[in-house]
Amino acid sequence: MRTTGEITQALTLTVTYADRTQTTRSRTLTEPTAHTPALATTGRELLTALGLQRARVRTLALRAERLCPAEHAVHQLTLDDRDEKLRRLENALDRARARYGPGTAGAASAFPRAG
Repeated sequence: MRTTGEITQALTLTVTYADRTQTTRSRTLTEPTAHTPALATTGRELLTALGLQRARVRTLALRAERLCPAEHAVHQLTLDDRDEKLRRLENALDRARARYGPGTAGAASAFPRAG
C-alpha cells in the first residue's frame, strides 16, 4: 500500500478450514494507516479473537479495505519515540527496496542465519 500511496481504514481476516468452510472477521482501525506494525498487530488481534484451537486451517487471508490516498492520513503524536523510530525505519526500508529491488532489505527475522 505504501508503494501505491494508499492507506487503509479497515482490515478483514478470512479463514478457510480444511472442510472448505470460512469464517470472516473485520475491524475498523482507530486511524487510517499503512504502517506495518499497526496492521500486523490488528491482524494478530483478529486471528486471536477467533480462538482457534487445533483447527485445521487451510488458508488465512488478510485484506485491506476502504483504501484512501495517503495524503489524507493523520498520525496521533505521542511522547514515546518508539513508534516514530519504527516509521522512520519503515521509510528507509521502502527507499532501499525501491533502489535495489525487493528482497534486499526487510525484517532481520526474514533472512536466513549465517553459518
